[in-house]
Amino acid sequence: MNTASHHDDLPLSVARLAASVVGVGTRRHRSSGVVWRQGVLVSSASALWRVSTVALTLPDGEEVQGQVRGIDGTTDLAAVQFDSGAVPMAERTTAAAARVGDFVFAVGREPSGLTQASFGHIGMTGGEWRTWRGGRVEQLIRLDGGLYPGLAGAPVADASGAVLGVASDAFSRHYGVVLPPSTVDRVLDQLLVHGRVQHGYLGIAAQAARAVVEGSPMAGLLVSSLAEDGPAARGGLLVGDVIVQVGDEPVSSLDALRDRLQVGAQVRLSVVRGGQPYALTLDVAQRPVGRCG
Repeated sequence: MNTASHHDDLPLSVARLAASVVGVGTRRHRSSGVVWRQGVLVSSASALWRVSTVALTLPDGEEVQGQVRGIDGTTDLAAVQFDSGAVPMAERTTAAAARVGDFVFAVGREPSGLTQASFGHIGMTGGEWRTWRGGRVEQLIRLDGGLYPGLAGAPVADASGAVLGVASDAFSRHYGVVLPPSTVDRVLDQLLVHGRVQHGYLGIAAQAARAVVEGSPMAGLLVSSLAEDGPAARGGLLVGDVIVQVGDEPVSSLDALRDRLQVGAQVRLSVVRGGQPYALTLDVAQRPVGRCG
C-alpha cells in the first residue's frame, strides 16, 4: 500500500482510527493490533507464534503487558487481552460494499508510540475463500500491494474511517489481504473460549473421484489413506471407499467435508464400497496440531 489519495478529512479519519490501534512487540517481531472488543485486541498470529505475553504500546504511549488468549495460524489472527483503560473499540463495517479500486488505508503503531499509516486501494474482491493454510475467510478483500513492516494485524479502513477488517501479509509475498469482520468475529469467539479454532478431524486423506451407484455416476471423495486409530479408522471407513454424502448433503471436496465436521458431534457418511452403498456414523474429533482431514 503506497498510493496517495486526496481526502480533506483523511488526517481526521486516520487520527480517529489510531485511537483504537495498539503497537504489539515481541523479541523477534513487531506488529500492530486493533481493539476489537472491550479489553481484547486482534493482531497477527504470525507475529505472536509461541509467545504467551506481549509488550503493548497504547495510543497515549503507555506500555503495558498483554496476555495472548489464542492464535489461529490458518487465518493469521490472534487474540490478546489487556487492561484497555480508555482505549475505544474501532468502528467497524460489514465490508459488503468493498469494491475493486476503492481507496483504503491501514493504521499501525510503532514501538515508540508513533502512528504509522499506509494508503492504497482494493485490488480484488470476491466471495468466500481458503487460505493455503486451510483457514476459511468469508470474503476476499485483496490489497493492490504489500504491507509495510509493522502493519500486519493493523486495521484497514475505508475513506470514512470505518474498519473493513484486519491486514495480513501471511498468505502472499506480493500483496496483503484484509480479513473481514465476519471472519474476525468467528475466529475470535473460539480463541477466547478454546485458545484456538476447533477443526473437525476424521483422520483421512482423500481426493475427488466419481463413483457409480446403481448405474448412476456420483461425485465424491476417494479415501486414499487412514490415520491409525483415527475416528474414520475406528468407525469402519476403509481405504478405497468413496464418500458421496455427509448427512443429506453431497460432498465432492475436502473443504466441503471439513465445513460439515463439528468437533464432538457425530457425522453420518454415505459411502460407496465396491459399487455398493454403505452408511457409517463417525465421531468427529479435534484435529491434532499439524494434521489435516
